Amino acid sequence: MKKFFILLLILLNILKTEAQLPTIFAKETADSSSIHIGIIGDIDFNSSALTTRFISKFYTGSYIDQDTKDGVLNRTKNVNRVGADVNYGVFASIKADSLFHKKGINYFFSIRDREHFDAKYSDDFYKVGFYGNSQYAGRTAYFNDFNLNFIRYQQLQIGIYKAKSDTTINFGIGVSFLKGEQFASIAARKAELYTSADGQYINFNTSMQVAQSDTAHKGIGALNGYGASVDIYLEAPLKTRFRKCKFRFSVSDLGAIRFNKQTLYLNQDSLFHYTGFQIHNINDLKDSTFGHTNKDSLQKSIAPFKKKAFNVTLPATLDVSFETEFNKYFHLKEGVKYIYNANYNILYYVKGNFIINKKFSLNATFGYGGYGNFNYGIGMFANFGKGFMMFAGSNNIEGYVAQKSSSGLGAYISLIKAFK
Repeated sequence: MKKFFILLLILLNILKTEAQLPTIFAKETADSSSIHIGIIGDIDFNSSALTTRFISKFYTGSYIDQDTKDGVLNRTKNVNRVGADVNYGVFASIKADSLFHKKGINYFFSIRDREHFDAKYSDDFYKVGFYGNSQYAGRTAYFNDFNLNFIRYQQLQIGIYKAKSDTTINFGIGVSFLKGEQFASIAARKAELYTSADGQYINFNTSMQVAQSDTAHKGIGALNGYGASVDIYLEAPLKTRFRKCKFRFSVSDLGAIRFNKQTLYLNQDSLFHYTGFQIHNINDLKDSTFGHTNKDSLQKSIAPFKKKAFNVTLPATLDVSFETEFNKYFHLKEGVKYIYNANYNILYYVKGNFIINKKFSLNATFGYGGYGNFNYGIGMFANFGKGFMMFAGSNNIEGYVAQKSSSGLGAYISLIKAFK
């Protein structure tokens, strides 16, 4: 049972991606070049309770000592969140002479591999998973409102954008065709584990929905579903009495994937009573000793799955921000970000951009919310000349600095080459 809870708690090879539209549309790339090509990638993990040290040990299969487990326990609350994202791919943009008689319009396309994982769980869930259920003898452990989502898919995106100057409205829109590779979800409105005082039996009372894509077809080549999504980006200059300002709005991954009829689905509301096995003589131990409680019959009694097509809504990201240009060396941006269908708290953030010169800038970000608590980030932009540019940094650096007491960890990079 302990391994079951561990596997549900974290699936570290399951991650998500953030939209890269702002990178593709960035004014730094809005030069006289006709073509831009680039590679993009980001990885991000955060949690309100799980520490970077704990995650590192679990992922590498190292021994998770008592101090590490207790460190997480001290951070655990009634409701806890964890989320992870990964994204990598290539993109290209081509400057058009005109589109509908409008100058400065560009075409773009991108191909990406994307993964997303998130979960919401109770403190009892963590305690039973990593300390066992003996502490709950004669009591009930509550896992109610447990929720887990995982999706991996490949994306082909095409669109148009305008990113010409700071004094005009810039925009972008992209339409994506999606290939569903894999997904899994658990939504347990009720999940209560009662352990008898003498440890002779447990009762697991559940009311939950579970879905999982075809388990026989996995890997990047698997085609288990198809779908579509749309991304929208808008940047508008605002006139104020003293300083130049910008308003930015973006919504990403607004869409869904329909997974095929081989998808496993369970809608269950039942009580499972388990008393274990009684073995009188170890020499007489045979398969028949376990009777009807073998793996297959146990799964059927707890989780009688059926197969059906299933629609999965993507975790869509909304980002709204306001940027003020205090001078040509310093810009300050305040914003809010929210991810729908993803157990995400609203993220409030402030980002300072320090422009060293036209070819190099640094930025620092502070935020609160999301999957973690406090978030700290750093980044940079560099133009190396001859058409080579780079964006790089991390939106969560705290896990690199304090592994025992924080959990945010991530990195992003975009390498771009411009051709005349």
